[in-house]
Amino acid sequence: MSTRQPPVTPTEQILTDIWRDVLEHDDIGVLDNFFEVGGYSMLMQMVREQITQRIGVRLTLPQLFIHSTIRSCAAFLDGSVPQEEPVTAPRETARSSAPGAPQAGPRETDIAVIGLACRFPDAVDVDQFWGNLVSGVDSVSRFAPKSIPGPGGRTREYVPAGGLLQAPEWFDAGYFDYTPREALLTDPQHRVLLECAVEAIEGAGYDPDRFPGLIGVYAGSSLSTYTEVLRAKQLEDGSITTWDILTGSTSDYLASRIAYKLGLRGPSANVQAACATSLYAVHFAARALLTGECDLALAGGTSVRLPAMLDNYRIGGITSPTGACRPFDAAADGVIGGQGCGVTVLKRLSDAVADGDHIYAVLRGSAVNNDGRDRAGFTAPGVRGQVEVVRAAHHAAGVTPSSITYVEAHGTGTRVGDPIEVAGLNQAFADGEPREHPCLLGSVKGNIGHTDAAAGIAGFIKAVLAVERGIIPPSLHYSEPNPDIDFAAGPFAVATEATPWAPAGLPRRAGVTARGLGGGNAHVVLEQPPAPRPRPESTAEQVLVLSARTPAALDELTARLAARLTADPALDLRDVAWTLQVGRRLHGHRRYAVVRDRPDALRVLAGGAPQRLVTGDRARDGRAVALLVPKGAEEEHVRRWTDLGLHPDLTLDPDSSDAEIRSALDTPGRVFLETGDTGLSARLRKHPQWTGDHIAVTVTDPLAALGELWLAGLPIHWAAAHEQPGRRVPLPAYPFQRQPYLLEAGPPAAPGAVPASAPAAGRDTQQTVSLLFTEMLGLPDVDPGDSFFDLGGDSLVADELMARLGQLLPVELEVRSMYEAPSVRELTALVEERLRDSSVRHG
Repeated sequence: MSTRQPPVTPTEQILTDIWRDVLEHDDIGVLDNFFEVGGYSMLMQMVREQITQRIGVRLTLPQLFIHSTIRSCAAFLDGSVPQEEPVTAPRETARSSAPGAPQAGPRETDIAVIGLACRFPDAVDVDQFWGNLVSGVDSVSRFAPKSIPGPGGRTREYVPAGGLLQAPEWFDAGYFDYTPREALLTDPQHRVLLECAVEAIEGAGYDPDRFPGLIGVYAGSSLSTYTEVLRAKQLEDGSITTWDILTGSTSDYLASRIAYKLGLRGPSANVQAACATSLYAVHFAARALLTGECDLALAGGTSVRLPAMLDNYRIGGITSPTGACRPFDAAADGVIGGQGCGVTVLKRLSDAVADGDHIYAVLRGSAVNNDGRDRAGFTAPGVRGQVEVVRAAHHAAGVTPSSITYVEAHGTGTRVGDPIEVAGLNQAFADGEPREHPCLLGSVKGNIGHTDAAAGIAGFIKAVLAVERGIIPPSLHYSEPNPDIDFAAGPFAVATEATPWAPAGLPRRAGVTARGLGGGNAHVVLEQPPAPRPRPESTAEQVLVLSARTPAALDELTARLAARLTADPALDLRDVAWTLQVGRRLHGHRRYAVVRDRPDALRVLAGGAPQRLVTGDRARDGRAVALLVPKGAEEEHVRRWTDLGLHPDLTLDPDSSDAEIRSALDTPGRVFLETGDTGLSARLRKHPQWTGDHIAVTVTDPLAALGELWLAGLPIHWAAAHEQPGRRVPLPAYPFQRQPYLLEAGPPAAPGAVPASAPAAGRDTQQTVSLLFTEMLGLPDVDPGDSFFDLGGDSLVADELMARLGQLLPVELEVRSMYEAPSVRELTALVEERLRDSSVRHG
């Protein structure tokens, strides 16, 4: 709030005159903030020019943003502003004598990055994203120029542009047991994040159903534009409730939806910090691991606008009129909006090493804070807050700034924002230590645009891959430095080409920054992963197991695995087998193959030996198991197969009676495992009680027997099948079988319009009930005998259906009626019974 104090010193008087001239009004006090009395960045540049002309000092834009009142700016010009205290660099905690060298072992506070998944413009997965980054691909879409009114009645052209996802409305509803209606009512940015969460955790080599600890999830999203579509559609379709819109599109249910659909029992929290959202999520996830609140943590963010909208350019705004984001460049003129989603999986480093996880990078430390009031305005960035958050992250990481040789900056490509960010980095990295080479600087926003809530995770994934693979990708659209960036005052140089990264005497270390409108700052420090422990070579045969929800997905998954083995000859087959066995969610359609080596695996997966690629769809939980053992060997065989995860409830031998055989066959779906030459399997198949639901497996090849048992749905203790557990390795993601789910609002319904589900003349009760089933479940038709709950309904949808039924027919039913009469046929009978009772009472 302005106190309207008049100028006191000559410099204050000059600045007051300049402000009045530029802002075109006289009611200005020396304590007013320039940006709160009508100023913006372009006008600040005009102020700078007048200061240069009238005082003879050319200030940088960051200096003007920091000193955004007349009194502060005059004091700075007059030399009366206190100097920054010198930086005290944190002491390197590595126990090695070389500065910044890796420690002998992991610190207790080190966090491993073990899983990554993303969808960004021109990239459907992490590998494609990395390929685009290293190749310097600009993934921003540009459209025909448009014009807007400018000053003086003139028009100004701009290029609409944005980093857009490919088909974000396509979604595999069946994988997550969503009805079509539920999928349509769920914001696409929630759906994209849900799929990325599956890809990330499976990419880390973990099946949540079999993970022994707690898994947490921290995530955030951008403002939902789909909410507007849902509210407009609600005017046309009375079956869409406010509760549907709330749970389907607001960020409150983002993380908890992932926890529910993936079965995660650790903490789940929505994180909102504007553009810093997803890096805040990484910080909170790492802290949750260190405090023991969870043992595995997912963190990320999503930003998808549907229908797709490009940021409208306005004079004085932050959107680029030229359609390109140019971080740190002299021609930088604003941001480009982008869509995207990213998820990482984190784990305590000591646990990750012990469990043989693939470690992309080590997260050594992180910090978050806010700029507070020490900046030009609410949406303006500050310097002090950024300096403090970077120093805090270095302190948490136990590293010196000079040991960090790459920084993935926030780098939005705005004329003022980039200089302010680099000014802060210069201060934070001023540790006085000599550098042989500059610290390279980059920003992913030149490639994909500013992905808002997903911006932090985009930069994080880029830096993690750079740290792991030893290449720093180029920062796009940089040719000449922004004149307001004082690169000479710090250690930084912009990466202009893909650069091999192997600092002498140091591990690869990177900093990642994210800054949010409103003052939020986040910074993390990453380090290259520890080398895997040596181990002896293995030539043992392996059993590869694959499962999917549908036959088409199973075939695609098989092809993807073959492609990965072809593309990456360094993959150890035992690690591939181990990851498939323990690190994938189990589905009903299954396939296995016993293979000798990589060439053999490629031949079998490609269909070169079809009899060895065994497929089935008979997997079922809870099958009873009987062992068929040679006489006198019962104890030995039971112990061996119990170690492998089986729990036989009876054993049969060649002397077993017909009554014992008949009793065993009385159990539907029983699996009979013949572990020796007993002749019992043939005897069983000839028995009149043998059915197609029974399964007999004869152990001639132990690995093939395990494959057959797994095919039947029995849980296998895979560690007992290996001399030593393998390592988890990144393998192809699940091939989602997507379909488009997108509501598009039409014109508002006319007042008094009849709802779509109103009963037409002559429609009988079953037709009305059937119509409600299809409407509430989003299905084209339903079988009268199918259960509402088997079709994907739940108690909330059932409650809505009961309410709609009461609007259409003179009957009042409670939700529990759906459990008593869950099919169209049964509910119709119940409704007609109630209607008859009502008629009798009122007759």
